[in-house]
Order: sequence, then structure tokens, then C-alpha cells
Amino acid sequence: MTSSKDNESQKSAGITSAADDLDGQALHDGLEELFSQFRVPLEKYFRKRVYNQNEVDDLVQDVFYRLTSRTDSTKLERPEAFIFQIAANLLRDKARREATKRSFTKHLSDQNENAFEELSPERVLLGKEKVVALKNALNELPERTRNVFLLHRFEEFKYREIAQQLGISMSSVEKHMMDAIKHLAHRLGPPE
Repeated sequence: MTSSKDNESQKSAGITSAADDLDGQALHDGLEELFSQFRVPLEKYFRKRVYNQNEVDDLVQDVFYRLTSRTDSTKLERPEAFIFQIAANLLRDKARREATKRSFTKHLSDQNENAFEELSPERVLLGKEKVVALKNALNELPERTRNVFLLHRFEEFKYREIAQQLGISMSSVEKHMMDAIKHLAHRLGPPE
């Protein structure tokens, strides 16, 4: 069953036949006809142009999603040209996203290349000693302060969620966090 909103969307997409007042079934049939007519050619088009063949069905579906999402109310005079222009735009958008992702990944890789240190036995021992020191410093805290700190830093709870769970005010959560941070900074020194 098609809603009146769907009908308006499809009418504005230009997927109509001769009359503008077609019922929902006729609009649905028009879209179905376009899909059956252009699905296979679109699949061939995308198969030639994308590396990951698993994306082909999604790209075809995206073409028809964009087609039905049109806000232009004019009727399509040349649906094939319009549909393949949508397909070309999808590939352009995909290429831009992938280029941005590659650039960002390369940037991160370049940054981390120099930051990586070999895991020597000395470094492993220092890490273990720091963990023990952190455990000891946490155990020195009052129980409620320790719980607030652990919930926020290790369980990633927001202050509001901690306050609700422990039945305390937000300002109390903030106070406990400040106390924990001061204590840990004093016992462990500044973070590296």
C-alpha cells in the first residue's frame, strides 16, 4: 500500500506516465518497469567499473533510490540518460570518498611510522610496572571515587549516566573525578 506522501515523492520524481493524477499502483508499476528495463544494463555498467563486485547490487539500488528521491517535478524525457548520469555521479562520489579515506589512512600511517617503538623486553617490563603502579594508586582511592573514575575512563560512561547509576549528583561525579585525577597525577606523575 502506497501512502499519499510516497505518491507525491514519486510524482515529484517524474516517474509518471501521461497524467499527473495516477494512482499509487501506476507509479509503482512505472518504477518497476524502469527497474526491470535498466537493472541488468546498470549491473554491467558497474561491474566494468568497480573493483569490489559485491558493491554492484548496492550501487544499482542507490541509483533507483536517487531516482525516487528527485525533487524536480518534471517528467523524464530520456530516462536512460538520466539513470546513467546518476550512476556516473555515484561512481564519482564513491571515488572521492575512497580517495579521502586513502589520504587520511596514509597520513595516519606516516604519523605513526615514526611513533612506533619496538617492543623490547625493557619496554614490556616498564609497561607492566606502570600498570601495577596504576592499580596501586587506584586502590588508594575511596571506593566511590574509584568507581566513578573507572566508570568514566574505562567503561566510557558519561557523567550523567554515572550520577544516575550511583544515585549521586552530577557535581559529585565531577568532584570525584577531579579527586581521582589529582591523586593519580600526584602518584604517577604527568602523562607521557
